[in-house]
Amino acid sequence: MPGTKLVAAMLVNNEIGVIQPIAALAEIAHAAGALLLCDAVQGYGRVDIPATCDLVAVSGHKIYGPKGIGALWVRDGVAPAPLLHGGGQEALGRSGTLSPALCAGFGTAAALMAVRRDADAAQVERLWTLAIERFGPGWSINGSSDQRYRGNLNVRRDGLDVARLMSALRDVAFSAGSACASGSGGASHVLRAIGLTETQARSSVRLGFGRYTTEAELTEAIDRLMLAANAQRIAA
Repeated sequence: MPGTKLVAAMLVNNEIGVIQPIAALAEIAHAAGALLLCDAVQGYGRVDIPATCDLVAVSGHKIYGPKGIGALWVRDGVAPAPLLHGGGQEALGRSGTLSPALCAGFGTAAALMAVRRDADAAQVERLWTLAIERFGPGWSINGSSDQRYRGNLNVRRDGLDVARLMSALRDVAFSAGSACASGSGGASHVLRAIGLTETQARSSVRLGFGRYTTEAELTEAIDRLMLAANAQRIAA
């Protein structure tokens, strides 16, 4: 679009785990004279970040680091206009004093993520395979099964009442959408955008797993989800 100066896109979608074509989007943005900001929060340390990005945002808590700390990588020569003025001691960042403890924790988590990348990927692959087999053919995967970070599983089953499911399983960590939309009461806009109906979107659940998830924990969670889901059908 004429006049566009910045294009922002997720590396990995936070609701369905799908990996976005960032390199292709960067090419389109540059052809239009715009910069490409890659939101790599969900994929940092897990999915390669294309070298053609102009800005890359990452967050500490998504790589097992402390909450409340993130980072913005900015390509040499790119100088975003500030929203807040004054100070300037944090270079391109907003004025204020950074927390040394959070910075150190973030740095340690990033170093560990680099060392453990292959082991973490193998762990996630095992858990993904276990989850797909455990849910079985009665459940459908939302989004691509191939172009995906497999630590994010979003599935649906026709007729499932997710609100009732969440009420019945308060001690099982799963969700009906993103944390960003919690409390909205509406169906996931991401699921609607990929072609699901309102009913299908409301019949979907999302599970996340990673480095510290055990196979026993995931198996128990899925078995309890399926038991509660089957109970809805019997009650109906």
